Amino acid sequence: MIRKISFLLLVFIFAACSQPAKPKEESEVPCKRIVSTAPSITETLFELGLGENVIGVTENCRYPDEVKSKAKIGKAFSISSEAVIALRPDVVFVLSAYSGLAAKMEAAGMNTVVLEQSSIQGFVDSIDVVAKHCKIGEKGKNLKAKFEPYLKKSEKEGEKKKILILVGRDYESNSIKDAYAVGNDNFLNEIIVLTGAQNAYDGNMAYPKIQLEGILALDPDIVIDIVTAPDLTPEKLEFIKKSWSNLDINAVKNGRVFIKTEDFWSLPGPRFVKIIEEIRKILAE
Repeated sequence: MIRKISFLLLVFIFAACSQPAKPKEESEVPCKRIVSTAPSITETLFELGLGENVIGVTENCRYPDEVKSKAKIGKAFSISSEAVIALRPDVVFVLSAYSGLAAKMEAAGMNTVVLEQSSIQGFVDSIDVVAKHCKIGEKGKNLKAKFEPYLKKSEKEGEKKKILILVGRDYESNSIKDAYAVGNDNFLNEIIVLTGAQNAYDGNMAYPKIQLEGILALDPDIVIDIVTAPDLTPEKLEFIKKSWSNLDINAVKNGRVFIKTEDFWSLPGPRFVKIIEEIRKILAE
């Protein structure tokens, strides 16, 4: 059964895996035994060619496929300090949102590096932090260059489309209920702006909880309902789609409601470019 408030929502609130290339010379890389404590960190490490050096990841790290063979240290919001210490890493990368975990790792004598990845710019800047610590400056520079085209705002003439993105709601209800929308956050809201569209919600809250009446009042042109629950069956997906069918909003009238189930929609890591590409494609249709 899909949880009422999914792991996806927790990822956004608390955080507000490509084939790895082997480093040229092992002696050049001080990060020989790495533990990653979050999916976005794991993906970043693999993108930087450090995948073979990663020895421990969370149970929530599922990309790329190589992470399946890595030792597990617990779930993203419930890391086992004992499991991390037992792996004898020479560096542990921790998200800034996990300040308590970072403190525990440091108290245990672990070489701990904190990364801020809750925003697009934070993620890009974190590449420099990892590259500097692991002495792979050129790879860091090349990876950042890959993202530069996506960081430029799309400028289009005409009226901007209003996009409503939901990151969690009551999926057991046959109507829209207890929905958490993307508001003034530093990730998906920023992506909406980069695509040249506008957020249907223009308030100050990062993830406002709204009901059916609120959605009707917002009247979005496009709805993106992100559902990344692991137990999502075809029948359940169809049930979720039907819950939008009778709403009197532009998105429904024009067939512009999209259910997104891919996990990268919930991770402010390297695959944020896929989100930008998909939204731009939607806007171009």
